[in-house]
Amino acid sequence: MILLLACADAPVPAAPAAAVYIDAQRVHEGTPATVHAPAGSTVEASDGLVATASSEETWELRGDPGSYIVTVLPPGAASVRLFVDIGVEGPKAGELDDIVSIPPEPNPTWPIWVGSAAALATAVALAYVAWQRFKPAPPPPIPEPPHLVALREWSRLRARTDLAPGEIARQMSEIFRTWVGTAYGFPATRRTTREIVDNLAGLLTAAELDATRRLLMATDLVKFAERAEHADLFARLDDDFRALVRPVRRSDRA
Repeated sequence: MILLLACADAPVPAAPAAAVYIDAQRVHEGTPATVHAPAGSTVEASDGLVATASSEETWELRGDPGSYIVTVLPPGAASVRLFVDIGVEGPKAGELDDIVSIPPEPNPTWPIWVGSAAALATAVALAYVAWQRFKPAPPPPIPEPPHLVALREWSRLRARTDLAPGEIARQMSEIFRTWVGTAYGFPATRRTTREIVDNLAGLLTAAELDATRRLLMATDLVKFAERAEHADLFARLDDDFRALVRPVRRSDRA
């Protein structure tokens, strides 16, 4: 570890003393030591030591093996004495006893930055987890009106070509029963045709009740109709369905 020493002839303000230092207090023979001082400073070396300016703020010190004192005169500040050993251990006592060691270089800052980044990342992750846990739940989606659901299912069924007429008629009745149960608020899928018609008797016209019976009994109508009549029968059932399936107000329910 490199030890840097400096001393002043008179009380030295903290700022100038901190700006004047030598990068190595002890160097091997033949190796220069470097003095750092403000631009415009004068560097005076003791006998046997040569100080050569290498830049505006640095001077190289070279000399034979021995212990040397270097006096630096910064512009507008008190002089500062530096001590350097070249190729020797240096004296342990004497006039150099009062030289105060220059504080060591500060510890590297990258561990602080790495630790700060890790702490910030952890805080962000915890905040995200907390936000995900406690954020308000989105409102439930608005349910699709029953008549639109029934019309969509009906159109999908009417577009199929892989079903026998009897199966199409059965599924038509199931779609209609499901809509009646949802729209009018009673379990139409578990009621007979007569029970459903009786529940709707006070809500529908006579023509609408006849259309309701045809839709509920679609399977029997197809079963007993001639094959050539199936297309016309399904067209009439489609007209009945689209005439009956509509928005139903709460006051219209059974």
